[in-house]
Amino acid sequence: MVNKRKREEPEDSDLDEPAPGKQILPVANLPEDFNGDPADGMQYLFLVRRDARRLPRIKRAHNPYEESVRPPVLPLSALAKGVLPCEKWRDIFQSRFRNLRKNMMQPTVHVRHSSLIQSLIPEKKDREAWWKFLAGRPESEWSPAARAESRKKSKPSHNTSVVLERLRNAGQGIDTVPPSGQNPVETPGNDTQTIAVANLPSRVMTEPSDNNLATISMLQDQAQQEDAKLMPREATPSRLRGIDHRMSIHLLMYFAHWINLHLQNFDDASTIITNSHARWMLSLLTKVEDTVSADEMSLLRNLARACLGILQTRRDLKNADRVEAAEAISDASCWMVFTAVASVWGQKDLWTDAEDVLSLS
Repeated sequence: MVNKRKREEPEDSDLDEPAPGKQILPVANLPEDFNGDPADGMQYLFLVRRDARRLPRIKRAHNPYEESVRPPVLPLSALAKGVLPCEKWRDIFQSRFRNLRKNMMQPTVHVRHSSLIQSLIPEKKDREAWWKFLAGRPESEWSPAARAESRKKSKPSHNTSVVLERLRNAGQGIDTVPPSGQNPVETPGNDTQTIAVANLPSRVMTEPSDNNLATISMLQDQAQQEDAKLMPREATPSRLRGIDHRMSIHLLMYFAHWINLHLQNFDDASTIITNSHARWMLSLLTKVEDTVSADEMSLLRNLARACLGILQTRRDLKNADRVEAAEAISDASCWMVFTAVASVWGQKDLWTDAEDVLSLS
């Protein structure tokens, strides 16, 4: 028989390894709310262990050099007043505008010939033609080919203001017959009122009659009505296809000029900036590259400040109880153009300018 050796099981006290804080000495069993003086060592150890359990596991030493930093009390900002767009709106607009730029930069399957695309828009450096094009004027007034053909057929003569001055003089009995072989009016740009006057019979131009003057006034009213019926041209993909980065910057410079001109003549309806113009500005900004030169950035900043000028002037009009034209560009459109420049191209300081301008009461 094989004698099995009985293994001796160690006692519990042998399994325990000494550790810091482990109970070795006897401790009194007192209630947790005991607040008397310890009568012996066991009661003293109970109080020590109870107080140790109440202490935090981690304690931070006091820093004698620490100072409590309190935010300074600032005046109520334009953002707090609700004048500037909130941060959430700026972030959402910036994200969506970046996605729009990516979509606009993608190549299309069917690309038209460059010459056909260029025929859909005026020449790059013809600012007057672009204004007429955006306003929805006939193609004969802005198309490069049509205007070149018109210049060949036209002859130098007097302008519309001279014609109207002759009509006024005719009513006073002053001779208004133009020199022989010279046309009575000039038609640069085929202005509607100029054409209307130029198409009048010669007797209307020379005879001092109240009926003739009434005819002139009627034709001018008809021309103004035709202007009111014009539909502005929008920034369609086919038109934007012929516009690159450099041309976009050039056209945005035109818009900054037109806005400043409008601010100088705010009551002049012929200089009004509309939401259609805002859509063109945003569309052109989608064609601007991420990296721009210092001069190009200066032009973009001028555009943003021009939009800020509209908001400031509109606020002054409201304070003065004056009403602006209904078709004028909206505040939201101004803020979108401003935010595109300030946020997408990293011009954060423009927000400080906007707050300084619009927080004034």
